[in-house]
Amino acid sequence: MVRHIVSWNFKPEVTPERREELHKELAEKFTALVGKIPGLTKVEVGMPPLGSSNCELALYCEMEKESDIPVYRDHPEHQAIATIVRANCEGRRCVDLLSK
Repeated sequence: MVRHIVSWNFKPEVTPERREELHKELAEKFTALVGKIPGLTKVEVGMPPLGSSNCELALYCEMEKESDIPVYRDHPEHQAIATIVRANCEGRRCVDLLSK
């Protein structure tokens, strides 16, 4: 199993109200990808973070194997969501972990 973890901060111009809207929209869109993208088995979108965090929005995905990462990354439905994220977020951080 692969764990794909990504985090961002919102762009300064994104209002608190819009942040809440984006969280709901992105959570719905990302979780809807399970069953549509081969190998993607679990998705969670988190916000707001605990005070100990240095990011404002997080994505957690589980995939069956490492070769599923480019399938997920390049899938048209994922790319459509990524466009929304890029328009509203900055400072992307990502880690992919292989679990044994």
